[in-house]
Amino acid sequence: MTEARDQQKPAPPAGVRPDTSEPGPGAPLFAGVDACRGGWVAALAPGWPLAAPPRILLLPDFAAVLRAVAGCRRVGLDMPVGLPSGPGVRRCDLLAREELARGAGPDARGAGARVFLAPPREALAAATPRQFQALHRAARGTGAGLPVWGIVPRLREVDAAMTPALQERVFEVHPELALARLAGRVLPSKHGAPGREARRTLLCGPDCAWAARGVHCAGVAAAPHDLLDAVACLAAACARHQGRALRLPRQSPPRDARGLRMEIWF
Repeated sequence: MTEARDQQKPAPPAGVRPDTSEPGPGAPLFAGVDACRGGWVAALAPGWPLAAPPRILLLPDFAAVLRAVAGCRRVGLDMPVGLPSGPGVRRCDLLAREELARGAGPDARGAGARVFLAPPREALAAATPRQFQALHRAARGTGAGLPVWGIVPRLREVDAAMTPALQERVFEVHPELALARLAGRVLPSKHGAPGREARRTLLCGPDCAWAARGVHCAGVAAAPHDLLDAVACLAAACARHQGRALRLPRQSPPRDARGLRMEIWF
């Protein structure tokens, strides 16, 4: 999951018109999915690198996401899959922080902070930010960064729908790791112009005008960085299908209380 503060940003202005229909026969085979304001954004394409702009879907909830990507072979998801219980933290989150920190150059200092620690399962029962902090502290002994509360509704959706069998096809990706693998280096922050331009060039090539504009429809809004994160997850989905993706931890990822593997692909 990328920096949780992204979920607090206002809706972007109107841009390209999104495709809100569900794929039919002959649909693209791979997808990348990211949470966005009011719902989810999915980028679908037949392969990687992109030969044309991906198909962009704006969807109101994760159940709709799963219906929309039912025909896809692999789906990369920018959201924690598999949650720790009690005081422990996910090893994959710690390893992802180390991976980004190790590969960061002078223009990407502090990149490890782009990975937040998935909250304990017990905290998902919270109904308010105050209750979330209390449950988080009771389980883990520390509070969570306040913006983490913003993605709790999305976490609930994913946790309710995911199964160990589904996780073979729909799996967690961290876009920053996926981007670093593609670029051979950790990119500057997406919150600055150099980072945004680097992402558009890396993911979209010369035909990247579509990725510089936000999209919104029916109360769901995806900012440009949401679109690019979804495309980075799409690239990781293709890489996994081709046997080129990497995973943290490399071997024997632990499972959570629901049998879901706690792992991050890129």
